[in-house]
Amino acid sequence: MLLDFPSEPGQADVLICLDNPQVAKHIGSVLSARGLTVATVPVSGLDATFEQPGGQVVVTHTAMIGRVRSRLHLPVVNVEAFIFERPDHSTTGAPKQFDGPAFVKRVMTVMSDAERRRRGDGRAA
Repeated sequence: MLLDFPSEPGQADVLICLDNPQVAKHIGSVLSARGLTVATVPVSGLDATFEQPGGQVVVTHTAMIGRVRSRLHLPVVNVEAFIFERPDHSTTGAPKQFDGPAFVKRVMTVMSDAERRRRGDGRAA
């Protein structure tokens, strides 16, 4: 389920903080299709005082990582790490490709590690 910020605290598994609304919507769809609840946090929302809508992990891009970490205090997954140049793009279309399965796997791993740290069982790296 894709929620618009602000939402009720505790509702979202993943917070998405991207400055491109179309990309945020696509990422939210990818995660929602895997059963995760997603809330978007507008970039402007980082500068305001707000109650974060739950969340176990934040998805953002390289330029926003510092701001996101200082405001949300949650583990971060950099979506840009899953976008790759396509060497054959000149004949097959788009120059870049998003590795959705690897992205979802990373989000799930980070969420699992964060949950273990909260429980204090020490198995998280």
